[in-house]
Amino acid sequence: MQAINTGRQEYPLGGWQRGFSLVFGLIAAGAGVFLIYTSLTKPGGGPLIFVTISAIGLGIYLLATALRSRLVIDGTRIEVRYGFSEKTADLSEIEGYRTVSTRNSSFWHLKLKGGRGTITVQRSYDCDGVRSWLQQIPDLDERDRNALLQQIEQSPELGATPEERLAALNKAKQMNYGLTAAAIAGALSLGLGGASLRLPSAVVLALVPVVLIYLVRQGPLLYGIFTPKRDPRTDLGLAFLACGLGLIFGDLGFQFVEKASLLEYAGLVGLLFCAGIYSSARKNPQFWGAMLGMLFIAGAYGFGLAEAADTIPDQAKPASYSATIENKHETQGRTTSYYLDLGPWGPMQGANSLSVSESTYAGATIGDQVCLDLRPGVLRVQWYQVVACAGMRQ
Repeated sequence: MQAINTGRQEYPLGGWQRGFSLVFGLIAAGAGVFLIYTSLTKPGGGPLIFVTISAIGLGIYLLATALRSRLVIDGTRIEVRYGFSEKTADLSEIEGYRTVSTRNSSFWHLKLKGGRGTITVQRSYDCDGVRSWLQQIPDLDERDRNALLQQIEQSPELGATPEERLAALNKAKQMNYGLTAAAIAGALSLGLGGASLRLPSAVVLALVPVVLIYLVRQGPLLYGIFTPKRDPRTDLGLAFLACGLGLIFGDLGFQFVEKASLLEYAGLVGLLFCAGIYSSARKNPQFWGAMLGMLFIAGAYGFGLAEAADTIPDQAKPASYSATIENKHETQGRTTSYYLDLGPWGPMQGANSLSVSESTYAGATIGDQVCLDLRPGVLRVQWYQVVACAGMRQ
């Protein structure tokens, strides 16, 4: 272990983070000043005030973050300065630290004793001096890992000897790999396979989460969901996610007359799902991240299962209609979505839009006819899909 410097040390915010905050702070503040000038010199500029205040506020915050943020270590005390606030603590007040990784960054959480909250330290402060200081306090991730391994070694239901019990971890990982592969295969076959594969694929995606919930509840020492990186248990999060996304995006050709009518069924499934895995998510050290992940998967799985249950087993004879393309439009987001604006048809007596692929959108012309098959739905939520035109009812 390196010798720890007991003097005062200051560490500014990391280069790229400081530069980012400085550049975009100047841009936001400059945009706010320009908007103030526009709102004062042009008639009707009043509505710009809110945007102006927001831009200037963001600019000030980013500039303060760039210029003020720093980490100060003074002997046994640590002080973290943010844009407009600061937090300090002594070594004696800190229970330990955790390393938290997100999609875009990672940071340390210093957990204070007595439930007094946490102090967030960005990893941009990572250097020998900071790491040496952190070595004086417990690594809570490592502590939890060792405690779990000790529980597993002492759990008689996992085997007769400590070696057999630890070997159960490898068996759990193999089980997770198999279920994840089944979920991914089900999602791909539901989305890319033919009509004959839809029902078996949907059944796989509906049942795999039931098995996963059983494993989480019956083997909490072996299975978890959204577990921290150093948690020795196998993480079932990917298998859950594959099932939820596979169901909800499995077949985008199905569209509903009143999609909101599925909310009752989706909500019920989602609640049962949350009840099944809540105990595991609640014990996760990254509690709020686990909760958000649980709610996201519950929503995707609940709504996707409701859609699949309403459409895939529906063998009712369809009612056939045709509608005229009156316009078309696209919406921009993370991806571009394409829509044909149709005239009234069947149950759609007002303006309605049909989501289509980019190629269908490009080939569609205003005034063309679109042919649709309408079915009642197993859950009594009407759904329809585009078909080739032949003998349609107007």
